[in-house]
Amino acid sequence: MGEEIFKLKAYPSSTQIGKAAKALVEKHPCLKENNSDTGWEGWKNSLRHKIGNQRKKLAKAGIRDVAVNSGKRSRTNPEGAAPRANIKRPKRGEVNFLPSCPSGETRESLEKRRVEMIEEFRKTSAERDIPLIHQHMMRTFSLRREEIITSSLPVSELKDRWPALFNETQLYCEFHRITNLHLPHVFYAALDEYAPRLIGLYKKKKTGRVGENMDQLLLEYEQQDKNDICTTRTAALAGLPIYLKEDSSGIFKTCKDEMEFHEAALALVADVGEEDVPAGVPFSPRQVFVVLEDQVVMTHYRWTDALVCLFGLIYALHLSYPVKCSSFFEFIQVVLLKLDDERKQLRPKLQTLKNELV
Repeated sequence: MGEEIFKLKAYPSSTQIGKAAKALVEKHPCLKENNSDTGWEGWKNSLRHKIGNQRKKLAKAGIRDVAVNSGKRSRTNPEGAAPRANIKRPKRGEVNFLPSCPSGETRESLEKRRVEMIEEFRKTSAERDIPLIHQHMMRTFSLRREEIITSSLPVSELKDRWPALFNETQLYCEFHRITNLHLPHVFYAALDEYAPRLIGLYKKKKTGRVGENMDQLLLEYEQQDKNDICTTRTAALAGLPIYLKEDSSGIFKTCKDEMEFHEAALALVADVGEEDVPAGVPFSPRQVFVVLEDQVVMTHYRWTDALVCLFGLIYALHLSYPVKCSSFFEFIQVVLLKLDDERKQLRPKLQTLKNELV
């Protein structure tokens, strides 16, 4: 049974192992433990050890998603990292975290495909062989994930090596390869469902600084065209950091000139001309820049679309959520996209918001 669980997930959470143990006892009542509160706690511990042993065997066999965590400190390697330090495993609902090399391919053949893609991107948009790029991106997925996860290359270097990742279409394809979700479709379907309820919750915030900031946002929202779905989407997303009492000023920025430069590890910078923008989120920007490690990597004409691209890049480049705005991105991950591996509980304020929406 441990082997079957491993086929589904190399690093299942304690909750998921518990569910498997419970299902085992329910399927075979004769296995129920008499001196256990649950009747399956011992089976849960047994499965945990079985899965751990399976990981060790497959790591020795060179299976990439577990071999990447081998070589830790041991009697034969006393100078290695602590066994539980910096474990590289899916933590945000990824389905294909670190895949193995495709059948019939070698590192050399994949590298050749990567170089061919770079040559294609040196051509004009009209001259590029889009089907070839798409095929090469699919085949080189394992090589790309290995570089991104194990090497932690700077964004500038990744952009040089994998320019297709910063193309909107290929970015969405990459997100689909990682999570099996079509990012914009799932994101906007969920956002359109929750947006009216979110705005309803925002209107109840009347006191303190949160209430003042929310009033400014809602006043601006009331002046917009309500027939434009993007207006409601923008208001719902812009109010989230305020509602969750997070400081989004370092992430959602504005500029009055497209030549104005903003230094940021991760940000959306909207070109708004001379407008005053509440919460740093404009309803009608001239354009929005996606900034990673102090450089513009993508641009868009709608703030919500730029946010979708930013979220896709966080997954594709294996970036961490900004500390000061982490609940905002966790809301997108867990509530909108339902990418929850059940490994940790939501923060109380985020769990409360989720309960109010469901």
